[in-house]
Amino acid sequence: TREMRPQEVNGVDYHFISFEDFNKMIEDNLFFEYVKYNNNYYGTLKEDITDEKVVILEPNGFKSYHNSNIPNLISFFLSSSENKRREWMTSRKDDPIKIEERIKSDRVVFDINNIEGIDFIIDSDNSTVTQMSKEIEELYLRRIGRK
Repeated sequence: TREMRPQEVNGVDYHFISFEDFNKMIEDNLFFEYVKYNNNYYGTLKEDITDEKVVILEPNGFKSYHNSNIPNLISFFLSSSENKRREWMTSRKDDPIKIEERIKSDRVVFDINNIEGIDFIIDSDNSTVTQMSKEIEELYLRRIGRK
């Protein structure tokens, strides 16, 4: 339900919908999981749970997956320092006050010590998206026995 950022494309980066539509989908029991994070709703539709999907979640959304014992679930936690996250948010021109509020909130939400079931931790501070993608692919292929 969050606003699209200038570089994002609806249906490619995320599916952006209104709070009203999201609440209707909750009422219709269409979500496998959903959470409220940073004053917006995020969720995964039941119909989108397949082995061919990659899902990006915040920790509470991940708990729904982990607790459901989905076969073939492999999880990666992308770790980043507060300085790096602050840098990312500043570069996309987020409000400085909102940045500090989010950093403070994320200290609790993304505390790796409170998240069970993570298979791999990836340090994203010193890696490009391409490097992280390759590392994730290699770890994934090793886990499923293809490398």
